[in-house]
Amino acid sequence: MENTSGQGKKAIVPAEIDNWNWGAFLLNWIWGIGNNTFIALLMFVPFVNFVIPFVLGVKGSAWAWRNKEWESIDHFKAVQKKWARWTVIVYLGFIVLFAGLFFITMSSIKDSDVFKLAESQFESSRQASDLIGLPFFTGLPSGSIEISEPSGKATVSFSVEGSKGKGTVYFDAVKELGQWQINSLVLEEEISGKRIDIDQHTTSAPTEEAVAPTSPVSVEKTDTPSETVVIAAVAKVGTVQAKAGVRKPTGDVNEFWDNFSWDELSADEKKLWAVLGWNGRVWGSETESPASDGTSWDKLSKEEQAALTSLGYVKKSWNKE
Repeated sequence: MENTSGQGKKAIVPAEIDNWNWGAFLLNWIWGIGNNTFIALLMFVPFVNFVIPFVLGVKGSAWAWRNKEWESIDHFKAVQKKWARWTVIVYLGFIVLFAGLFFITMSSIKDSDVFKLAESQFESSRQASDLIGLPFFTGLPSGSIEISEPSGKATVSFSVEGSKGKGTVYFDAVKELGQWQINSLVLEEEISGKRIDIDQHTTSAPTEEAVAPTSPVSVEKTDTPSETVVIAAVAKVGTVQAKAGVRKPTGDVNEFWDNFSWDELSADEKKLWAVLGWNGRVWGSETESPASDGTSWDKLSKEEQAALTSLGYVKKSWNKE
């Protein structure tokens, strides 16, 4: 058969090449420029761009034959196969790129200070331990965190699974003067779909007998071997008292805090350690620790340095000099 390629409308299109063209369909305007089929630029026209990929898929091969000179039918087929092959490579590349960006974004949210704070407050809640069970595991979060130092806001959700059940946790928070504050923390049970507001102030810290009813808030000072100087605010909660406040370490500050389990920490102490990335699961782990654990003082954020100062650390003790 005579090679009529490149002769425009007069060109006779061989039947064996007049079929669906994947390169034209998926790479449309890029394919069009490479094959002298400039009608593909209609992809940039609103509304028309919804239809043109399908038109190119059907008519692309015929138009490419008429608009460009080809050495032979075999040459034309070989080039169009390359376009189809590159189509697969490009689309797979985009899928991998977007999947990677999604994973990096979600991982950065999970490593953020506000996520760790919400995770810690959720774990310290009696409601969470009763409904989900401890220990619990969290999945990749979704949502957004916007920071414009020293302020910011966050709206995030993450899946949670414990020994007693599964659910989804939603929280929103604001950052003011460099400090994050959780505004709301909600658990949605997977089975019932019921939503429960988590009391962020409820803690599983050690409790004692209630003080006299005439004293709703008192100050307790104890002098035990493990906590030589302890000043804790004690608030009545039903028939028990939940310890709050931050203990003042004596001796080696690292050894002091190593003597406590996560449940033995007060609510305020848990919040400070949460800023550094600690929670109940990591605290007792021998193989897992937050990034702050191996970071020198000067490379920590201002929030992390402030939390360490409140816990009794100074630059020398944190760097173990």
